[in-house]
Amino acid sequence: MDFIICDRIHKECSLLETYIRIYYGNRDVQIRCCKDWQELSKQIRERNADAVIIAQNGTEGLDIITGLKLTSGKIIWFSDLDFAVQAYRLCIPHFSMKPITLEKMKFMLDHL
Repeated sequence: MDFIICDRIHKECSLLETYIRIYYGNRDVQIRCCKDWQELSKQIRERNADAVIIAQNGTEGLDIITGLKLTSGKIIWFSDLDFAVQAYRLCIPHFSMKPITLEKMKFMLDHL
């Protein structure tokens, strides 16, 4: 599996990376991190990912989600604001509010 995590908060990015590695155990998992839409766009152009995790706070996460040209099933979205209705309208089935926990991450990965 190949993941891209987009999160400005380095500590959260590291936490997400840890949760993904726990979930997949010894299987080969590639994880790339970026901090904004420009870096994310560049990484997607260089090499597509099996899933993209957006964990930006505020409307920045919403802006990234609406600007992505990915299959919605490949996106996991965490936000500090309740964008559940927007996620539904954008056909993003994997949305959850922060804080990010191992249980939330396992649920998202189970349904990816």
